[in-house]
Amino acid sequence: MIKWQIRYNNMKEFDLNIPLSLSGITLGQYQDYLKVLDKWDKEDETYLNIKILQIFCGLSPEFATSIPLHAFESTIAQVTGLFESETPLERKFKMTGLNSVGDENTVEFGFIPKLDDISFGEYIDLESYLGDWQQMHKAMAVLFRPVYHSKREYYLIDKYEGSDKYSQVMKDMPLSVALGATVFFYRLGIKLQKYTLDFLEEDILKGEMNNPLYKGTSEENGDGFKAYIRLHREMLEGLMKLQKPLFTSA
Repeated sequence: MIKWQIRYNNMKEFDLNIPLSLSGITLGQYQDYLKVLDKWDKEDETYLNIKILQIFCGLSPEFATSIPLHAFESTIAQVTGLFESETPLERKFKMTGLNSVGDENTVEFGFIPKLDDISFGEYIDLESYLGDWQQMHKAMAVLFRPVYHSKREYYLIDKYEGSDKYSQVMKDMPLSVALGATVFFYRLGIKLQKYTLDFLEEDILKGEMNNPLYKGTSEENGDGFKAYIRLHREMLEGLMKLQKPLFTSA
């Protein structure tokens, strides 16, 4: 994080905190940014840039017009450039906050260690939240929970007790972690769909080879479904090409 001190009207000074990576941006800040983008009319670029400084750099509205032009432009370029960064899956991260008695406390959160063991409740909650960025803090509360035992690369996390328990906390998690987990599940979903299509296509081929009656009724039993598979395979190929901009570009 870069901190600039800028003098205002020769009297006051204010700080401009500039993130150097996506880990310096929180999920909550990114959600606020997406809200602004959703309402932006695409014409007033100055408005969007000022909002970027307010959301990601902690700039107060009263100081927006007092920033030197070179600082304004370089800061916008620095922040927007971060959204082109690669976001690999980060399985653990730490956050520091105040506990119930006001003492500072650092907690390590861990990604679900073994996805094969995900519960039905976790899966249902995750599926309902992942498609909506304004619900993404709830999805992250499903995927990440406090680590209570760790030894080298192995660790155990708390039992899932619903997304509400940690969802508000997750708004303060690093955006790099949230994007990494989201892209990971997006790619995993594409792969699972591809494997399913491969299996179905292979199953149809086996049916045609082993059942002489199958060929006579191919219009009924196979050709329509083959067209369906081809269509969805083309859609998946398109999605795989678009997957990075969907999550890291705005």
